[in-house]
Amino acid sequence: MTIEEIQQTVNSFMVNRLEYDEAKLRPETSLKEDLGMTSLDAVETALFIRRTFGFQPERGAVKQLTTLDELYSYIANNIK
Repeated sequence: MTIEEIQQTVNSFMVNRLEYDEAKLRPETSLKEDLGMTSLDAVETALFIRRTFGFQPERGAVKQLTTLDELYSYIANNIK
């Protein structure tokens, strides 16, 4: 899976499931400050990663990421 495919898949999840504004979804976007990601959103994102990309993120890993680009890279580096 390419980084572009990861970005599209993650962005689609964020818009459709977490109801984030698609216009704000840029690599440099801050998950907490710009999107308002909550702890519950981070848990939902971790579950989405497990179901979609086939690996279980380490406990608290999603919550520690600060930007969308970091999230994309985390997935790309751990995907099986």
